Amino acid sequence: MKLPELLAPAGNAETAVAAYEAGADAVYCGLGKFNARERAENFTPETLGKVLEFARSKGRKLYLTLNTLIKENELPQVMEYLGELVKLSPDALIVQDPGVVQLVKEYFPQLVLHGSTQMGIHNSAGVAAAADMGLKRVILERQLTLEELRKIAAVSTVELEVFVHGSLCCSLSGRCLLSSCMGGWSGNRGKCKQPCRRAWQTANGEEFALSPKDLYGLDLVSEFAQMGIASLKIEGRLRSPDYVWKTVRAYRMMLDALPETPRKVREEAEQLLRSTATRNPSSGFYSGRNWKTLLDTKRIGAFGTASAQVEKVTSKGIMVRTLNRLHLGDRLRLVPPDGGEGESFSLIRMESAPGVPATLLQAGKRGFLPGDFKAEKGFLLYKIGENGFDFSRQTAALPPRRYPVSLNMELSEKRWRIRCENIAEVWEKEVVFTPAGNRPFSREQALREFSAGIPAPWAAGEMNCSVQGAFFVPASTCKQLRREFWQWAEERLSLTEKFDFIPQKLMQFFCDYKSSAKTEMPLPDGKSYQIPGFIPQDALEEEKKRIQKAYDSGVRFFIIGGIHGLELLKNLENIRIGSCFPLPVCNSRAAMLLKEYGLSCVEPAPELDGKSLALFAEHTPLPFLENKEPLPVLATRLRLVPGKWLDRRNRAFLVRYDEREKLSKLYPADDARLSFKDGAWL
Repeated sequence: MKLPELLAPAGNAETAVAAYEAGADAVYCGLGKFNARERAENFTPETLGKVLEFARSKGRKLYLTLNTLIKENELPQVMEYLGELVKLSPDALIVQDPGVVQLVKEYFPQLVLHGSTQMGIHNSAGVAAAADMGLKRVILERQLTLEELRKIAAVSTVELEVFVHGSLCCSLSGRCLLSSCMGGWSGNRGKCKQPCRRAWQTANGEEFALSPKDLYGLDLVSEFAQMGIASLKIEGRLRSPDYVWKTVRAYRMMLDALPETPRKVREEAEQLLRSTATRNPSSGFYSGRNWKTLLDTKRIGAFGTASAQVEKVTSKGIMVRTLNRLHLGDRLRLVPPDGGEGESFSLIRMESAPGVPATLLQAGKRGFLPGDFKAEKGFLLYKIGENGFDFSRQTAALPPRRYPVSLNMELSEKRWRIRCENIAEVWEKEVVFTPAGNRPFSREQALREFSAGIPAPWAAGEMNCSVQGAFFVPASTCKQLRREFWQWAEERLSLTEKFDFIPQKLMQFFCDYKSSAKTEMPLPDGKSYQIPGFIPQDALEEEKKRIQKAYDSGVRFFIIGGIHGLELLKNLENIRIGSCFPLPVCNSRAAMLLKEYGLSCVEPAPELDGKSLALFAEHTPLPFLENKEPLPVLATRLRLVPGKWLDRRNRAFLVRYDEREKLSKLYPADDARLSFKDGAWL
């Protein structure tokens, strides 16, 4: 059994170090823009470079998220961003937008691509389409069952990654527009405000009707390994170092104990997870039998342990009554009583009485927290992290990023020649070595010696070496030759020259983009057939029959709601293909990629504002398709309470069950097609 990779989240450098120290094989993180967790602290290029260097020194990996949808006016910025990422050279880039896939394929193919769960890939047809697009790995939709995973894994030609622990979204990935709808904060743009975690008024009364329990997958580790899943992912880029360390450590213990986990190991792993701040645990969507109890409707949607309640708010801070222990250094979140995102902070000051500093408050005590808090009486303080897990000193000591340099060495008893990447000259040295007796100088010795003592910012890259003849080289002489070579190379190496292809690629893109213009193509006419955006694995064969029946009846225009449609249609001749939500098309490069795969028109993503849509229209290679059907703002495999819902501001929504997709869908109550203009929903 090949062990899956253990993949951990990191919202900052300290959390990344905690993850690696706990045993993570890889970490995923984001820079400040274009990632689905913009509320995390995230990384600068400098800190990311340091963490990359730390990871490489330990033989670990780092994946960078660029998993949001991109507007047309952001394409030049994304290209410059990709150029910087080429310099950093992460092990892979996690992407959602088809436009980013197209940019990477055309201009920076050295970047490895993983398909984000936000792409909504949920069946073997979608995985096959992702493979055709050049993705090395697919992060599957979280609302799949174990049986569906087995069937997908059995036929996949790319690596598969699944979530094993952490928060769950009620909505299918990439299909939630609720945060946009209720405030203009797009989850597909990394700005989700989690309105799903608030209380709703349904036919059952006021309840947290869209708030799932957290995923807890200790029992699933062995099954995932047997399926051949490549990577087990822990959710939580907004979580603290103590949470990440404990969670990674627990799953590391379980993986290392396979194939049969001793009871003692299991108990220790469980104890670690019980000490973390989470919501109630569950097996998530992996067991269909548990779907009825997955929503935690009676508990506030915030994660963590309710530790205090606000009794009074003043200009200087908040008076609280503790429900559980509070300690300086704890990480806390202020949450409204009806749930929601809340404000998080570290507890750095606390008073047990006016003017009396306190380090600890036991449960049932009153205390005062100085500071400027956006709170009201009744707000709850949830503990989301504890003190005692400080990786700041280790993080501050991280070495700067180094850049690999490839060498090709030809060594003999009379002459040493070394060719160095990005240097036109060849370093050459005449030497005199005596024939060897029992210990001739070896290729391994040369590689080991010349991989050491490399001047910053360089590091050993690919190294090829041939040793001709059997001769003896004194250790001191070898070190001296190595020093001479690297001194010579340092004078000639240049980061500018190493990456001189990047400005060329950027210029190529800008020239291409400047010459691009809207392509005038007629929209398809006649009968059409729409392939659903969600097709469970077991429903694929039936959907293929429906497609064939439509084709036999004369239909030649097919509309797809996901990339799985490309795979389902690839054997049909003389057809035209269009796209619709939830297949996201936000920019001309996304349309260009889909055109390469046979599309003749696209529906623009619904979250585009008027200015972005107009600019997209100026450069699109495909005409726009208008879909006049009502647009759901959330879709889930869970059975939601049907009928009229009210949010906390008495805005009305309707829940309906879609028999074709087998999904519950949440719509605005007026049943109108939503549009997004100038930052507000209409």
